[in-house]
Amino acid sequence: MHDADRPPGASETSAARHRIALSCTVHVSQDVQDAARRAFEQALQRAHLHPAPERAARANPSATGEALSVYERGGAVADALFTGTGLSLLTTRVGPLSMKAVVVLTTRTADDQCRVIVSMVVGDEVAPEIAREMDAAIDDLVARGIVVEGPGWARAVDVPRESLGHPQTAREHGIRG
Repeated sequence: MHDADRPPGASETSAARHRIALSCTVHVSQDVQDAARRAFEQALQRAHLHPAPERAARANPSATGEALSVYERGGAVADALFTGTGLSLLTTRVGPLSMKAVVVLTTRTADDQCRVIVSMVVGDEVAPEIAREMDAAIDDLVARGIVVEGPGWARAVDVPRESLGHPQTAREHGIRG
């Protein structure tokens, strides 16, 4: 059941019923944007992603007016091994720890609000794990009295095209490459 004090969780959306790359868009007050960003960064790290500054350095966030962080997990070799040789059955037993994922975290301020987008621009195998950790971070922010609003979860391709969180824009800026 949806809690009116927060956007719908991933499990409450139609996008989460499919194995696709997801995005989460929320709005917080500008005075708590740093706390929200830290909470989401920690959530991504709990989902076994690590900062990828070399990917972020390829992009030009000033072109979109966003602050940018990029996180990744796995790699091309592990991805090919697990998805290309039938070993994907192994991941159903031990989890998708080796599966490749690239996640973009952007913030953009306007007036007294900050829009935060967390978008899976590469990989969909780990979407449920990332969504679970992000939802826990949102719940924690709400429990601390921080107002979290916005549309919540959707497909990554539904992120506004001008945002670095859109998969095509991420590709054009070298984040996905």
